[in-house]
Amino acid sequence: MSGHAPFFFAEPAVLEADRLTIEGDDARHLAVVRRAAPGDLVRISDGRGTIADARLTSVTPVAVGVEVLTRTVTPAPGPRIEVHQGLARGDKVDGVIRHLVEMGVDRIVVFEAGRSVARWDGARQAAAGRRWATIAREAAKQSHRAWLPVLEGPLPEAAAAAATATEPPGRGLGLVAHPAAASRLRDVLEDRVPTPDSVWVVVGPEGGLSEDEVATFAAAGAVPVSLGPQILRTETASVVAAALVLHHFGRLG
Repeated sequence: MSGHAPFFFAEPAVLEADRLTIEGDDARHLAVVRRAAPGDLVRISDGRGTIADARLTSVTPVAVGVEVLTRTVTPAPGPRIEVHQGLARGDKVDGVIRHLVEMGVDRIVVFEAGRSVARWDGARQAAAGRRWATIAREAAKQSHRAWLPVLEGPLPEAAAAAATATEPPGRGLGLVAHPAAASRLRDVLEDRVPTPDSVWVVVGPEGGLSEDEVATFAAAGAVPVSLGPQILRTETASVVAAALVLHHFGRLG
């Protein structure tokens, strides 16, 4: 089946059936935007590794009937790649989440750092969490991911983000992007043997991380690393660091 067939997500229990119904925004998108017709092919994932190739049996803006043709199960990729992003102002985090999900990052944690310009109350945090969840899901659909990413935050401080980095316990490798770090990211990755179960990368907000925050992540097992001689914007640093880690472990490129 073509990789350009429309791609959607469904609950695991729903995808177990040989016939199912697509409703809501996805149905409207197929019927109105894509002008789909019975016989057209789609792909549907449960977000947990299973992707079904399927054929449309009926199409209306309210409900689209689907017949499953085949199912493919993709094991969870390894090592698990995580990015802990300091809260930045404006819509910068929106773009970071979109790009990281498209690239294949498995978990994204947003946290308020001491130098974060943005300061949100509870209502705004909740609204941001919902918006980020929508962005992540749409990016996962666009990139045809078999596994939906985990998205958390915004957490209230660096210490909270550091605490989540070690859960679940395992052979994890932590990295903190820091312009003044003596070690380069590439060197730390090349020296790490055997391959870790997970790799978590921390990137601060516009003003960077304070020395206390770097120490907090270091205490959780992270190594300060440099991404190169240039000073990168926070939204650039997250994407660059994730791309380098994914590439090193054969998950990108």
